[in-house]
Formats: sequence, structure tokens, C-alpha cells
Amino acid sequence: MNDEYLMYTASALYFICYLPELYANYKNKNANFYNVPEKVLIFVGTLFALSYSIRTENKALIINYTPILFCDTISLIMRLYYAYDTHVKIIENNENNNNDKSENKDCNYETVVFDNSSTE
Repeated sequence: MNDEYLMYTASALYFICYLPELYANYKNKNANFYNVPEKVLIFVGTLFALSYSIRTENKALIINYTPILFCDTISLIMRLYYAYDTHVKIIENNENNNNDKSENKDCNYETVVFDNSSTE
């Protein structure tokens, strides 16, 4: 019995697993840097697995790992881009906040104290 249909089913399910992540990254346009090392390890692992399947000429594994490597590549690129973009925005916001604080230091503010006690 040919059991390659099991690998093809697994390939389809793995591919489908990437779609929500790719959609969420695109829609939110936000990513944290702490997920990047995980994506790099997954990418390298998939690359080794695809290399193994090519060297052993295992058609089922090649069909499995090729789309997964494609999804890993897109996912890693998106994660790097959005992590960088988020980092730049945080730095810009911090600089703007620091500039606002330094501008406020130049102003002379007087403190006004209201006495709410009644004099009878």
C-alpha cells in the first residue's frame, strides 16, 4: 500500500497552519523581536529537512518541505520587517516624548494654590 497520501495530508495541514500567522502579521503590521530567533530556527530546520529530502530523492518529503520552506521564508521576512518597523516607531515616540519634555522645561510655570478653607 502506498502511504504517501499521509505525507501529502500532513503537508497540506502544515501549510494551512501558516495562513493565520501570515494574515495576522500582515493585518496588525506589528511583531515582537523575541519571536525572530524562533523563526530563524524553524527556517534553518526546514532548510535542513528539505536538503535531506532532496539528497535522498524522497518525493513525498520534497513536496512536504518545499511549501513549508516558502512559508517559513515569508514568515521570517515579515517578522523581521515588522519587528524592525515597531522598534523604529518606539524610538521615534521616545524621541518625540523627550523633545516635548525639553520644550516644557523652557516655559515658566507658576504654581497657583487655591485655599478652599473658609474664613468665618
